[in-house]
Amino acid sequence: MKKKVMGIIAAVAIAAVVGYNTFVSQNNMQLSALVLANVEALARYEYPDMGITCNQSKHTTPGYCWIGKGECFQWSQRWIDCEFTGYMSHTCNTPCP
Repeated sequence: MKKKVMGIIAAVAIAAVVGYNTFVSQNNMQLSALVLANVEALARYEYPDMGITCNQSKHTTPGYCWIGKGECFQWSQRWIDCEFTGYMSHTCNTPCP
């Protein structure tokens, strides 16, 4: 029984030391000046100014930022309905309400 208790105490002590060393090593991480300079250089990159022009209505021709999805019936004909996507590469127009 005494050996069992001593074994449990030893295991708990070892786990505590390992946990403490892991905690200290994670909080002690320091980056070199070169790494910090690289991070700052990458953070400064900006995209050039560009505008996105989306039509607010799917009834305009061409309906930029709209894509065909689903269908509707208008004037006894079947039409593709449009859904707004926000991507200028998508175009769709429809007489559907």
